[in-house]
Amino acid sequence: MSLLAGAFLAGLAVLAVPAWLHRMSEREPAERDVSSLMLMRETDEPVRTRRSLAHKVLLALRLAALAAFTLAFAEPVLEVASLGDSETRERTRLVVVDGSLSMRRDDAWRQARQVVDDLVNEADAAYVALGGDRLTLIGDVHTAEPGFARFDFAGLPARIDGLIASLPVRERDWEVHLVSDFQASAVPQRFNALVEGMKWPSVLHRVGGEADNWTIEAATVQDGQMEVVVAGHGAARDVDVILRQNDNEVGRIRAATVPGAVTRFDVPAPGREAVRFEVILAANDAIVDDDVFRVVQPAEDATTVAILPGGQGEGDNLALNFLRAALLANGLAEPIQVDTASDWPRSVDAAIVVDPGEIATPLRRRLERHLDEGGGILVIAGPRLQAVGVLPFGTATLTRSIASGVRGVVAVDAEHPLAAASYRAVDVERSLSLVAQPGETILALTPAKSDGPRAGVDAPFVVEKRIGKGRLLVLLTALDRDWSSLVLRPAFVGFVRYAVDYLAQNLPLAATAGQPIVVPASSAQIFDADDQRVLALGSTATRPIARIPRPGFYTVRTPGREVWMAVNADPREADLRSVSNELLERWQAATESAPGGATQVHKGVDSEAAEPVWQPLAPWLLALAAVLLLVESWAANVGGLALGNARDAAAGALGRATIPSASTMQAWLANWRKGATA
Repeated sequence: MSLLAGAFLAGLAVLAVPAWLHRMSEREPAERDVSSLMLMRETDEPVRTRRSLAHKVLLALRLAALAAFTLAFAEPVLEVASLGDSETRERTRLVVVDGSLSMRRDDAWRQARQVVDDLVNEADAAYVALGGDRLTLIGDVHTAEPGFARFDFAGLPARIDGLIASLPVRERDWEVHLVSDFQASAVPQRFNALVEGMKWPSVLHRVGGEADNWTIEAATVQDGQMEVVVAGHGAARDVDVILRQNDNEVGRIRAATVPGAVTRFDVPAPGREAVRFEVILAANDAIVDDDVFRVVQPAEDATTVAILPGGQGEGDNLALNFLRAALLANGLAEPIQVDTASDWPRSVDAAIVVDPGEIATPLRRRLERHLDEGGGILVIAGPRLQAVGVLPFGTATLTRSIASGVRGVVAVDAEHPLAAASYRAVDVERSLSLVAQPGETILALTPAKSDGPRAGVDAPFVVEKRIGKGRLLVLLTALDRDWSSLVLRPAFVGFVRYAVDYLAQNLPLAATAGQPIVVPASSAQIFDADDQRVLALGSTATRPIARIPRPGFYTVRTPGREVWMAVNADPREADLRSVSNELLERWQAATESAPGGATQVHKGVDSEAAEPVWQPLAPWLLALAAVLLLVESWAANVGGLALGNARDAAAGALGRATIPSASTMQAWLANWRKGATA
């Protein structure tokens, strides 16, 4: 009902009646002419008590009660803010602090602590999480410190959602604050990977700044030489590159910090025992922890690798040369070449089948038996496999057409050993298509360069299938420069190393801090340089995945073996170049319309206003009218009793005063008559 409705206005007009009656009762009484002798008459005059104040109070109570009743029937409402309104409902803050290696700079971490303190002090409720390879809740940012792992912004919304779901107050509205140096290398090239799935508005806080920094991107031992690749992120200059062997300095070279510069050291050939190498960059730059790269040169590797070529053509010979070079670069023994008509070796740890066509039945059965017994096989695609259209093992079929177009490679299963290599520089022009079941795709092709897992996945690139107790890896491109640039990149050496170790179930020799590594043994222990255990016996019984938190040399022990393992920091953390302010503004603006609440902290152009909440006032007005009526009745009764008592007292006093007054008047009249007669 509106306040301009006729019924409501008529009700307000009724309020004028009591006011008019009160005004009429306050008029002066009319004057009358009477005889002067009436003044001599003894009468009781009525006592008039001034009750104007009491009458006004009662009038105000009655008018207020009538006004409350009238307004109640107009059904007024009061607009209040909705539950999701930021002005009435405080959001709980989740502060995510970048805890990666790049934040170990003094200026960046000092600024981050100050920002976190301000955010926590300003909020009624706040949680702080340290971001690295995973999000970890911390109680006080001053007792925490950045780690050595990498903090990747790709897929961050899903990790934040999982952390909030684990909290006891997950039903609240949240406001996410990201405190980071926002390295460009940690931000995926596809923008949707930053905001896709984000349910809460985010506020970004940049700390630190760009600084010159250098690191050792890679170090490999091959043919009696160690090749060291220096990555420079800043002005080029000359620094000392130091080589240490088993804690003793064995070489020092002055080299320029030019991106991609290669420094070579002569190293001894593998012997009966493993050798630990440390390459130290005396750069005195922004981050000290990335100036050391560790390499383990294993003892003479007894891993037996059998290679089965699909033919004797020029392309087959070239593919075999690529494979042999990669195996030798990893310190593996000369592979055993198996022809389609030759006998199978007595002991084989891993087998590589290059572009198979029709395989003879005895050899196929031998390979199938190898899989059934728990062995591993790597199948590499090519023209012959395309013509056959089916894998030599199992029933999986391939398309007869070859997919073309330049595509990149990304890791889908980040915890698989093959994902440890970097495929950013690999371009694939031709590949086969294979129908993969969920969970079988390890590496995938993307239509454009992308860094995030599952970001723009176009087709499988490496697929793993389980046959019996064994493992079957399928590479869907040929070892040919016309098919892809894989064989021309350092990633191919890592791919072969990780594939052979995975298929042969070898213990890992290298790992990246914070990244998952596969420990194939069901009972393994990992000890650091101080012989402190970082992975307990039996921890890999059901989940053969381990993460080493910090760089260094570690010892992996199993009931029958013991090997050294080198753990290094991710070289991408050394690049301190940050993203632009425009990208951060676009990132923050994209989360303002997140579906996490009815209204958002930051109003966007396209965000819808929250629905208002209306509170009816009629029940409260009726209650007020009832209270006013009770107060009016009580005031009238108490006031009438008091006035009556006052009237009786005044009348009694007046009556007593009229008796002597009458006698005096009679005496005065008698004397007046006598004087008149005389």
